[in-house]
Amino acid sequence: MLCAVALALAGCSLIPSVTQQATPPASATAAPAQPTPAPSTVPAPGASDRIVFASDRGGNQEIFSMNADGSGLARLTDHPANDYDPDWSPSRHQIAFVSDRTKIPEIYLIGPDGSGLRRITDEPEGAMAPAWSPDGTQIAYVATKGATTLLKVIAVEHGETHALFANPPRIGAPAWSPDGVRIAFSATDPTAGNNREIYLANADQTGGIINLTNNAASDDHPAWSPDGQRIAFDRRSGGQRDIYVMNADGTAQTPLTDDPADDDSPSWARDGLHMVFASNHAGNFEIYTMSDSGTDLIRLTEHPANDQSPRFPPPPPLRTSDEILFSVGSIGGTHNLQVVVLDSGQHSDLTGSLLFDDIAPTWSPDGQHVAFTSDRGNFDIYVMGADGSGLVNLTHNAARDMHPVWSPDSKRIAFESNRGGSWDIYVMGADGSGVPISLTDSPANDGNPTWSPDGEQMIFASNRSGNFDLYLLDVANSGEPVNLTNSPANDVLPAWSPDGKTIAFRSDRNGDNDIYLMSPQGTILQQITNNLADDTTPAWSPDGQRVAFASNRTGLTGGAVMQGAPYDIFVVTISSGAITQITTTPTSEQYPAWRPRR
Repeated sequence: MLCAVALALAGCSLIPSVTQQATPPASATAAPAQPTPAPSTVPAPGASDRIVFASDRGGNQEIFSMNADGSGLARLTDHPANDYDPDWSPSRHQIAFVSDRTKIPEIYLIGPDGSGLRRITDEPEGAMAPAWSPDGTQIAYVATKGATTLLKVIAVEHGETHALFANPPRIGAPAWSPDGVRIAFSATDPTAGNNREIYLANADQTGGIINLTNNAASDDHPAWSPDGQRIAFDRRSGGQRDIYVMNADGTAQTPLTDDPADDDSPSWARDGLHMVFASNHAGNFEIYTMSDSGTDLIRLTEHPANDQSPRFPPPPPLRTSDEILFSVGSIGGTHNLQVVVLDSGQHSDLTGSLLFDDIAPTWSPDGQHVAFTSDRGNFDIYVMGADGSGLVNLTHNAARDMHPVWSPDSKRIAFESNRGGSWDIYVMGADGSGVPISLTDSPANDGNPTWSPDGEQMIFASNRSGNFDLYLLDVANSGEPVNLTNSPANDVLPAWSPDGKTIAFRSDRNGDNDIYLMSPQGTILQQITNNLADDTTPAWSPDGQRVAFASNRTGLTGGAVMQGAPYDIFVVTISSGAITQITTTPTSEQYPAWRPRR
């Protein structure tokens, strides 16, 4: 590809070693309809997301597990006592549950295959309702003390315990927030007829205890959404128990079920868009799933026994710090991948060879893997763990495969390739399996794909109109791409916002490269950078409030950028326009990628 074309895509002065190989633009998508409170957008549950639950189908309560579609039933415990209240560890290597096999309910651990049984509590009057902390080091539980209960925590490795709260009375059903900072639980409200409410407190015991539900009904079994923004719970009112959801501050309490039967014990799937719960709608308690808006009800179990307390495994821990991944190297030289923690400024190398050019990194939706382009043979797509381990080459092609981007469900990776002669958009399995499928087939150059949060649409850049415009492609239903920008300028490098409402992209429509925002319909909303230097490669923060980008503006003198000026990573806050410089090294940092909070 000619350098003039490459300028529209990545900028010859930005990454010569890449643009010499030709680098095209990318994709976008429309936001899904959102219930109130607003739903999450994280990866969908996969086959490995086994649901654990308690069932008395053997005559007494035992612990069982099954796949998310109800298949693959496995019995994990087999004892004359009752085993119940299971909860997955974050690592998915252990399951905590309650058993009265010593005549007093205590908490035990067991492996997902039923092996490694061990007891971890020794409460003279009983321990119940285990709930793992997000880092897997602690379990919160309810201890009985005479006529009262109190909330306690036990260190899983060493067994030390300490009490958190004894009030309000009759505490039950603890649930850690995904960031490990807060604990939601149910308890009685002595000021309102002793009905049960959902309360919220800091896990470090600072601050007060907040009554989130505060109503005349009876609320129990809180469950946090994976993004920490919502809490599902069950509410008994008018003789029936239904599933509700509310914002984490207690607002927008919204019913998801409305059934004469009892629906209880909700648990979120890691996609944040589905949940599992128990219901006696069919006469006995069975396990059901539904969407987070209360639709798409599916019955998973069908047995005359009672199946209760279902739990999805939790997603990876929710990080509290912001991290940005980028390519770093000299202008005209090779690049490595590096991560910076914004809070501390700490830098970590993920790749470190001076022999290869590692560029255009992108995080998997759960933040546990990185896909990137490298010329370790030819320019191919590679994937590795978040710590740089487990490197795998996904494409092996004589052409150039570049600019990978994960689908929201983590199952696919889209990328641009010139394997067909011109640059087109391709998609493959996230493990590199199968033959890559071409999503575009044009004699022009298509590239820089970006997925919509629902995974059904894509926005990409193409020069099929003569200059580079941004096009919308309906991935789910195919069809011809729609030109969104229709500008005589070059519009490239689109990035879809986490809520699906906004596209960030680079454009030279005002004479130099700046970052703009537009709607998924192509309406220009805002210019968020305005500098004579080259502002490029926008990337959204997980909260959708900021955009990271690369710029050589530190080399701007006398109205022009010095030749060979290095690029640094900057962050712009959309609401205020404030810009913060993140990197300040003499090397060049490009292609920022904001790590998802999990």
